[in-house]
This record gives sequence, structure tokens and C-alpha cells, in this order.
Amino acid sequence: MLIIFLSLDTLNYKSPKKSVLLSTLIPGGGQFYNEKMLKGFIISSIDISSFSLFLYNTYKYNTTKQENYYWSSISYFITFFAIKMFSIVDAYIDSKMINAKRSKEKIEKNIKETIY
Repeated sequence: MLIIFLSLDTLNYKSPKKSVLLSTLIPGGGQFYNEKMLKGFIISSIDISSFSLFLYNTYKYNTTKQENYYWSSISYFITFFAIKMFSIVDAYIDSKMINAKRSKEKIEKNIKETIY
């Protein structure tokens, strides 16, 4: 009985390490793992768009040597990097907050069951 209880309890747990890894490897992956779908779609869209624009502007600069493409590629890379860092930190914090909320709910439920 205890094994079943522990396995059911771990199903609700969100691993901060896993959310950071997913966020690092997949655009918005940590947010999707933490079940924050809207945030995941927004972050993945900005992440993919900024990286694509970085690659495009780098290609254009390498073929035309126009300075505006160079500065555009740098700004898109900075945007990509900033969104990636935000995504990683956000996924970590969200998973910690989800776990804290679920622990609190579990404690409150146990207290209510004990009292009644």
C-alpha cells in the first residue's frame, strides 16, 4: 500500500532539473513540462523566430557584407540568448512553485482528514 502511495505522489512531482534540461534543449520545453502551455508557446515562438532571424541576417551579412545585417544578427542573437536564459530560470522557478503548492495542498488535506 505504501509503494502505491509513493508512486502516486511522485507522479505529481515536477523535477526542477528535468525542467531546466528540457528548457535548455527544446524551446519552451520546460514550460510545456510544467504544464504552462501558453507560456510555452510564447517562449518557443520568440525563441525560434529570433534564432531564425539571427541565422538569416548572418547569412545575408556573409553574402553582401552590409553592416546593417551584421548588427541585426547580433541583436537577434542577444534576443535569442536572453529568451533562452529567461526560459531556463522560469522553468526552474515554476517547477519549484508547483512542488511547493502541491506539498501545501497535501499537508492541508492530511490535516483535514486527521481532524475529521
